[in-house]
Amino acid sequence: MNRVLVNVSSSDWAVHFIAPDGRTRIGPWLLHDTSSEVDALLAWGTISPDEMEEHALNIRRWGASSVVWELTDRQLGQLIERGEGWPWTGYELRKMKKQGSTRLAGWLIGLV
Repeated sequence: MNRVLVNVSSSDWAVHFIAPDGRTRIGPWLLHDTSSEVDALLAWGTISPDEMEEHALNIRRWGASSVVWELTDRQLGQLIERGEGWPWTGYELRKMKKQGSTRLAGWLIGLV
């Protein structure tokens, strides 16, 4: 299993991933429209109901949360594949979101 840290901010429902080495980021920040989209993403990493509850509590309290995923090699490969080579930075993703681009959520296809 591979430990991946998932950082979530309720500002723009931004999600960021840190690789098993604890330092390397996996892809750019992802921006979502709702907490439900973030919850679906977190569920893909198979977190427990208790962890999901803790995440929701931290979002309400602090506006931010961190969750640890234990991913199989296959899952880690899927996550990395969708992160590599993306031409957008978080700033550009924010601009796309404001313009109403539907391409932002496209990476989730096949994951959930």
